[in-house]
Amino acid sequence: MKISEQNEGKKISYTVTGSTIVFDETISVNVARYQKDQENVIDVCLDADMQLTTGLGKWYVANIIIPPKTYSMVDTGTKDDTDNEIFERVANSLNMDDVTLILWTLPQNYEMLTGGAN
Repeated sequence: MKISEQNEGKKISYTVTGSTIVFDETISVNVARYQKDQENVIDVCLDADMQLTTGLGKWYVANIIIPPKTYSMVDTGTKDDTDNEIFERVANSLNMDDVTLILWTLPQNYEMLTGGAN
């Protein structure tokens, strides 16, 4: 996974297991579930009550940029009536190395109010 820090300051803590990113032990995003045929961006934000949420909020915490799906043509092992091999278009698994995580600085009072951001 590519990591980019958007600005200076303390960032949210996160862990990555497989295709799931867990932010501050509070909210998890299974990135593979959100992969589409075009690039997809998931926003992780804080609301006015300093609660983590996906979608827009009061402060950005992170943006997850998920690349579009890629496909392979897989031989089905069968042939059509004119003896041509039949192939099936199959989506490849998400490669987490192609995902970009953009981290934003947390508001100064986040740690004080939530105990977050180790």
